[in-house]
Amino acid sequence: MYQRSVSLPTCSLPNSLPPPAPITPPLSPTRSSENEHDMIIDTVPRYSGYEDTTLFPDPANFSVENQMEQRIDPIPSALSTTQYGMVLKPFDNENRHSLPSPGLKLADFEVRGILGTGTFGRVLLVRHCSSAGANDVQDHFGLKVLKKTDIIRLRQVEHVNAERSILHRMSHPFVVDLFATFQDSLNVYMLMSYVPGGELFTHLRRAQRFTPDVTRFYLATIVLALRYLHSHNVIYRDLKPENLLLDSLGYLRLTDFGFAKVVDDRTWTLCGTPEYLAPEIIQSDGHGKAADWWACGILCYEMLVGYPPFFDESPYGIYEKILRGHIHWPRTIDRLSKDLIRAFLNPDRTQRLGNMIGGPQDVLDHPWFRGVDWGALERREIRAPIIPHATALEDTRHLFHLGFPDTKDMPGLFSLETPVPRQALPQAQYFFEF
Repeated sequence: MYQRSVSLPTCSLPNSLPPPAPITPPLSPTRSSENEHDMIIDTVPRYSGYEDTTLFPDPANFSVENQMEQRIDPIPSALSTTQYGMVLKPFDNENRHSLPSPGLKLADFEVRGILGTGTFGRVLLVRHCSSAGANDVQDHFGLKVLKKTDIIRLRQVEHVNAERSILHRMSHPFVVDLFATFQDSLNVYMLMSYVPGGELFTHLRRAQRFTPDVTRFYLATIVLALRYLHSHNVIYRDLKPENLLLDSLGYLRLTDFGFAKVVDDRTWTLCGTPEYLAPEIIQSDGHGKAADWWACGILCYEMLVGYPPFFDESPYGIYEKILRGHIHWPRTIDRLSKDLIRAFLNPDRTQRLGNMIGGPQDVLDHPWFRGVDWGALERREIRAPIIPHATALEDTRHLFHLGFPDTKDMPGLFSLETPVPRQALPQAQYFFEF
């Protein structure tokens, strides 16, 4: 049975492959200079190579003024601020019924449990207390909690700030929402959409493989999401079934923007899941939006077959197979599906589907997508092939449950500390946008 690669052993590599690298936490986009040579492998755990230390200033020499120069963009002055954080957009549920947000505080939320954990953070299921029980209002959210000292110690300050800066500008039906950010004396917090249907990975493993029609539905939603991100010069770089969540209507939402990055042309940071890496990423040849379209081809194959086209017991073996480019085609894959996958997996990125002169429109016009009503799909008017059995937004049957957090680890969330101005909080200079 195929299993996603989870380790990166230290061994000799082919000349075209990057060197082995130490473990890094699972939040690592980087807006670094183009001459850097980073390696961030998204496995469980993810891995990273040696980063340009100029991206993460020495705490002794750090100043808010110097860090301000590296911001992606300023915070709009019209946004509501709270004593603990920043409200980024009104609360909406999937039917777009808004919830008033001025004066929102971290202590306004009740913790219902832990949904997931990472190297230096976790995701909680929380409920907004004042809106609990209100009709047509979303009151459950995912709250990502990241420990400040671990972020700083592991040199992930720029990565976390980049994820927040990108997500707060994104608004699309197939991209997870970031509603607000907070911080207390120990942590920074991101209040995000709670998507109750679980990972596409889980549903795919249960079904073993999808039919072409089911695959077409899901891949079409991803194409629309990538078209939106790329229109803002954002590359996602972490496309895989584990990062695709099903909402209550069965539509996909892209989540985990830890590897996302604003790129005008190319970047040299090596990051992603080994099975989904484009050749130009492995060869450190600089990569951009074309890498996301390569990942679309890998995902299409995995949904149709049940496993990705390039896999091995080690990431290095995977890299060799990707560069070799040989694809095994099971008899179950039809000619048109092969044509689409080959077009996505063209090693020449200048000829790769989605990256040519026509851009994403070439993907929408491909014969494999013939009959797709793209407008109706983006408006979520088409019945999804899998409807999660969730009785309400707070239904958590499709998600893992990992107990309840220790209250002393999240003092602001459990009202265990006196609120103070944000700038007076410990390590606040590193997280001035939270």
